[in-house]
Amino acid sequence: MKMRGHAALIAALLALGCAKHEEAPADAPAPANTVRMDAPTQARMGVRVAPIAASTAAQAAHGYARVMDVGPLAAIDSEGGAAQAAAAASQSEYRRLAALARQDQAASARAVEAARAQAAADNARAMLATRRVGLEWGPGLERMAYAQRARLLNDIAAARAALLRIDAPDIGGGVTSVVVRAEAGAAAIPVSVIGPAAATDARLQTAGLLAVARGSSVRELPAGRLLPAELELSAPEAGFVLPSSALIRTDNSVWVYVKTGAGAFERRDVARGRALQDGWFVAQGFAAGDQIVVDGATSLLAAERGPTEAE
Repeated sequence: MKMRGHAALIAALLALGCAKHEEAPADAPAPANTVRMDAPTQARMGVRVAPIAASTAAQAAHGYARVMDVGPLAAIDSEGGAAQAAAAASQSEYRRLAALARQDQAASARAVEAARAQAAADNARAMLATRRVGLEWGPGLERMAYAQRARLLNDIAAARAALLRIDAPDIGGGVTSVVVRAEAGAAAIPVSVIGPAAATDARLQTAGLLAVARGSSVRELPAGRLLPAELELSAPEAGFVLPSSALIRTDNSVWVYVKTGAGAFERRDVARGRALQDGWFVAQGFAAGDQIVVDGATSLLAAERGPTEAE
């Protein structure tokens, strides 16, 4: 009988313990980065949520731009200009002697043949100089007419332009635009892409792009200087656009609150996102329909940490 009494007592104690354990979560502290607020308090503090929908945005990549020394390019271009002038003169002389030979005047067949060979040789040297521009610098510069390249080199010499090589890892698609700054946070320098570079970057193993920067800021861009570059890619990226009003900046990062249940809000780090004109784009960490706090996020941060810590 005593054994059965002890067993009944133990069973009762275990049942009571289980009941208390089941009730514990209601009084347990909230997980990290989570705050609870009842509906009346939400209304009083102006907390409002809205669902987010799947969206797309142009992919962005970060890299660097290096100001190129165009001395070797100027040397090749000068050789090409001289070769083109020589080729034009040789071709003119060949046509003149050929015309005289056809009229049985003072031009032998041997002289005509020599002029033709000279014209072909000078034309080959001009073509070689043009191909060297493409082989050593890239097809964009090769496609430029000699006069256009000459104007670019003159602008660079006068500090009205700078030739940049832009490199960034993991560029899967074409580049639609490039933003270059003298330093992080500085004003953007106007840049126009002229084509791919001729060789890969030895460190990043990227193909690279050649671009021309113009404006008053290029006076501060000596050859060899490295600049931060932001590239916009043509292939879109799937993700979500968070309203700017939802963002909170604290702990050296960017956060938003997501409603995870009745009166429960989780603070999520979105620092890996990027700014758009209409909000903050994130590629992962959310699902369509997530309820984002679009008003009153600072009130939730004050409730989570205390008003003196909220930003």
